[in-house]
Amino acid sequence: MDKDKNNNNKPKIFIVSDKNYTYKTVFKGELERYDFKIFDSFNQAYYSVYASPPQLIIITMRGAHKKEIKMINDMQLDNMLSNIPILFMLPADFDFNGIKDEKYFLKDYIKEPLNPYELRYKIESIIYASKSALDANPLTKLPGNSSIMESIKDKLDNNVNFSFAYIDIDNFKSYNDKYGFLRGDEVIMMTSRLIATTVYDISKTMHRSIEKYVFIGHIGGDDFVVMSHPGDIIDISNTVISNFDKIVMSFYDNTDKQRGYIESYDRQKKMQKFPVMSLSIAVIEDVNKKISHYGQISEIVSGLKSIAKEKPGSNVIVDRRQND
Repeated sequence: MDKDKNNNNKPKIFIVSDKNYTYKTVFKGELERYDFKIFDSFNQAYYSVYASPPQLIIITMRGAHKKEIKMINDMQLDNMLSNIPILFMLPADFDFNGIKDEKYFLKDYIKEPLNPYELRYKIESIIYASKSALDANPLTKLPGNSSIMESIKDKLDNNVNFSFAYIDIDNFKSYNDKYGFLRGDEVIMMTSRLIATTVYDISKTMHRSIEKYVFIGHIGGDDFVVMSHPGDIIDISNTVISNFDKIVMSFYDNTDKQRGYIESYDRQKKMQKFPVMSLSIAVIEDVNKKISHYGQISEIVSGLKSIAKEKPGSNVIVDRRQND
């Protein structure tokens, strides 16, 4: 029971290897830290992948593998499975010319003789990269919810005092409805670049440890988060707002620029006037001195954001409660 519980916390790896594979003992020695399962054929592994998808598939390539390559191609066409990385173990004399006409590319591979340290390094790097890619926002490539929670928890666990800002674009939906999602995406990209540039410029100017304090995430849609050194978060927020307000008008057509609002339908399908996009930023300074659990952050910023949105234009609202 305890073993199963421990395995649930380990990355899962499927290995496809025939019974006589020379390096099977190397696999077992290097993969003790993972929840791994060995299959005698890719056909076996293929159906297990649907039942319980792994974080990585390792395949040993011996002889002709036309059937396996075709199944891998089919797997890549399946949205549920296409993000699972595959690491190939290739014999020293593997003929790449023999697979040049296949649709699937062997992106990650190791050639024999198999070095245990190379195997360990390759597995760790692939799983880390895959985890980051899956969590990243597809548009901005910024880390998503899982990474945001992980960064908050890591800072709290290591007693790193930091500040937190939640950034929301006001009136984005009405803009998106009128101008279309492509122009809406341009606004999201502009905002993400503006936030990242501001955060890193100020952090470097103040000689902060980027690795220790700085994190920029994209929750989704028009919502972003920033973590920084406590002394920088107000400056970051005000600078982001100042530059956003200067740039945002360039995303509007001349008619809307001149009148300072757009006309669009609300959720009740009634035509309404919507102000130009602005930013609402909810800030918690000295997070470690105020909260003990990362779940409290969302409660605090939710209230602060509501206050910010009641005010016209762009606003920064700072949590003024006394430190615990």
